[in-house]
Amino acid sequence: MKISTVFPFLILRLVTSAYSISIQYSVISLISKNQNIGVIVDDHVYPLSNNNEATPLLHRGQAPISSTGYKYAIISSHQVLDIENFTRPCPSENIQTNDYYGRSWNSYHNLTRLPTLLPPLDIMDRIQSDLHIENEIPTIHLYGNQTRIDYMHHHQDDKTVRVKLNMAYISPKDIKIYKEITLSVSGMSTRNMDKLSYKLKLAKTQDLYGYRRIKLRSMAYDLSYMRENLGYGITESIGLPSSGHSYVRVYINDQAIGLFGLTEHIKGDWVKNVFGHGSKDYKHGTLYIADINTGQRNTTQEKPPHAFLKNQTQLLNILNKAKHENATSSLSYLGSDLSAYGAGQYSVKVKPSDGNKANFACIMDLTKFIQSQPNKPVSNSVVPLWTDKMDVDSFLRGLALEIVISSSDGYFGMANNFILFQDVQHNRMVFSEQDFDTTMGVGGYNISLTMGKDYTQFPGFQTRALMPRLMQVPRFKQQFEFYLGEFVKKLVNPHILGRRIDQLFQMLSEDVAWDRSLPRMGQNLSPIGALILEIYNVSSMSELPLSLGVYGPTANNISMALHDWLSLRSSNLWRF
Repeated sequence: MKISTVFPFLILRLVTSAYSISIQYSVISLISKNQNIGVIVDDHVYPLSNNNEATPLLHRGQAPISSTGYKYAIISSHQVLDIENFTRPCPSENIQTNDYYGRSWNSYHNLTRLPTLLPPLDIMDRIQSDLHIENEIPTIHLYGNQTRIDYMHHHQDDKTVRVKLNMAYISPKDIKIYKEITLSVSGMSTRNMDKLSYKLKLAKTQDLYGYRRIKLRSMAYDLSYMRENLGYGITESIGLPSSGHSYVRVYINDQAIGLFGLTEHIKGDWVKNVFGHGSKDYKHGTLYIADINTGQRNTTQEKPPHAFLKNQTQLLNILNKAKHENATSSLSYLGSDLSAYGAGQYSVKVKPSDGNKANFACIMDLTKFIQSQPNKPVSNSVVPLWTDKMDVDSFLRGLALEIVISSSDGYFGMANNFILFQDVQHNRMVFSEQDFDTTMGVGGYNISLTMGKDYTQFPGFQTRALMPRLMQVPRFKQQFEFYLGEFVKKLVNPHILGRRIDQLFQMLSEDVAWDRSLPRMGQNLSPIGALILEIYNVSSMSELPLSLGVYGPTANNISMALHDWLSLRSSNLWRF
């Protein structure tokens, strides 16, 4: 609402109300240097100050307790330039919050948690943390040397560039200040998008609710802004170890950057927090993450040069062939030369706690065992052989998840992104999932391949080393198909997951519109991003509304609307 109000009159009102019982009001807003924020209480405006040690985004001041509600306004040159178009409920003298200008809620109360289907794996012992409050959107303000920040953004493909900055974290109920954090651009394919993702590392003496390392995920490929939130939520629901996910608003210096997904960076503190209840003395083995971008040989896919991608048909022909059938990160046995497993395809993310170097013998032994198992029916008598080498239940849960959510960039789809954790207590490998941006109807190749009724025809199911052998064991096959049915009937269906999608749509709509109105810090170097723009005949992703990504209509076979995907996927797997 744009109005003009004479400011001296407001000052007079402030003085005459000076003897009222006052409380502190606090609001987050990025405004120009010649502007201020005021709080309107019972039709009187009281100016707030941003002179605080936290961040200039935070405006605070004293004003009376409202009897009818309150709202904030932007003030400049003795005039009120803008007023929030809603009234906030009367504040409490005992409960004071940090509001966000232009948003009518601090905690979105119409967001239902996903049901818990399976208990956490026995090896898990996760800390309780307030890092992810799923119905709130905190604000992160990063500030420091603008020249270094610009250099980082102008060299988005350079993985060595890091910037030292300060950070303010502001949630509705908390304010945290950090000095000398390290910021860098993160991701592989997302590094080529104009909206960049970031990694944050705090100093050794600092943590954000128990975590030193976090990621700010741009969701650049996801028109719905929800896939990672849903993917990590489902992973938690089925008891697998992975990151949590929540949303944050991000600012760098005096620039709004946008809405991001906040996830944990899977490093040393993450292992201790998830498996060792945060204990510094927790003894653990190595954690590996499969990486299709390094250590490969004889793979069927080559990265297509951007210059040769002239049209949709040419790119889709490449995408239809991108399966990495011979990827060395597919748990295939590579022989007795240990160096073949340490070429980078099983990237070491966390070294063992004993201080020794990561030993790839455990992966070599596992792959050798898998290859030695028959690919024809056997009896359940072989179950102990399998469970001695691997936490079979973790593999069954994780791989059933990949099929149910149509993952195109996991173990099956690309032999990529999956987690292997060395359980030193039982001397076996634990499996899990991470990175869900190319799931649920978004894919690195033709997504129709990931949504069929016959799970054995899922891309990679027959060509990867593991499943053609694991499924010969009757108990494992029965359990795998049970998980497929449970995941669909009790979670991934229009009634349950669809309700969550609708609620997230309502919660995120204003912030997505804000995000898409902002300038981007990087350049769009991605052929996939260019293809999406061409398909929808727009020049920028900002022109595509959130409703298109959530409700459709779907116009291509590399990015489906969430509800279109959910309806088709659940109906195709309902028989299990």
